[in-house]
Amino acid sequence: MNASRLAVRCGLVATAVLAWLQPAHLGDAVERLSFKPGFNLFSPAQDVQVGKENAAQVDKQLPILRDPQLNRYVNDLGRRLASFAPNNRSEYVWQFKVVNSRDINAFALPGGYIYVNRATIEAAANEAQLAGVMAHESGHVVMRHGTHQASQAMLARAPLAIVSGILGQSSSAVSQIAQLGGGLGLNLLLLRNSRAMESQADEVGTYILYQAGYDPHAMAQFFETVEKKYPSQAPQFLSDHPNPGNRIKAVDAEIPELGPTKNWKTDSPEFQSIKQRVLAMPPAPQPRPQSQPGRQ
Repeated sequence: MNASRLAVRCGLVATAVLAWLQPAHLGDAVERLSFKPGFNLFSPAQDVQVGKENAAQVDKQLPILRDPQLNRYVNDLGRRLASFAPNNRSEYVWQFKVVNSRDINAFALPGGYIYVNRATIEAAANEAQLAGVMAHESGHVVMRHGTHQASQAMLARAPLAIVSGILGQSSSAVSQIAQLGGGLGLNLLLLRNSRAMESQADEVGTYILYQAGYDPHAMAQFFETVEKKYPSQAPQFLSDHPNPGNRIKAVDAEIPELGPTKNWKTDSPEFQSIKQRVLAMPPAPQPRPQSQPGRQ
């Protein structure tokens, strides 16, 4: 055997050994669970542009808490979770803000702009539950649900324009979403997710929690807590996050696919400190009708 053939064979063996040494639950779990975004006319960079323009409007419309300690905590937690997200992109900004609202809710705009209501932090029993909400919203981002829905709406409304390439430039794409979304693109197109999308966001969120070392049951537990402990909040929360059905069962079925049971993290002193800090703040203002993006 000549030297070149020997080098090729050694390289193949080394590649096989490296693949064998890698944890099976990383790439394999993503493939088994089919974490693949749906049909989309937009590029990831356009996701960021759409999200940035709409986030600028959200920041004007909603009372954003400007507390540095709180903002640092949610951004550190959110970005750490996002680092484990499948189909993550370098373009995504991963910016997390807290809305001074007494409604238990959270939402994500394309490109990684995520908003969490302060009542969500107050309602979470531990850091894993808050992480579950944020991981779920991160799932909507990496699965590109907002621009997927916008793409479907555009295809239904103007298929000839799409075929002819009119939507090829970022500016025209964003303006098209604005027209379809009633001026801001903040209703059905970007924030009203279907049950199938919620189910996929659950799967991605569970995966993120597992990889980040949190109890992956926590996300479904939080949704269950909202329904049982905060019944007056549940209708609005489930309106924005339609229950895909058997949520707890689906999460429980997914976890063994991710890998072996770990010594999962549930809480942290940092979360409890931040929760007490939020609880000590002046009460959130009374909600105004139609004040929350995504509501009809």
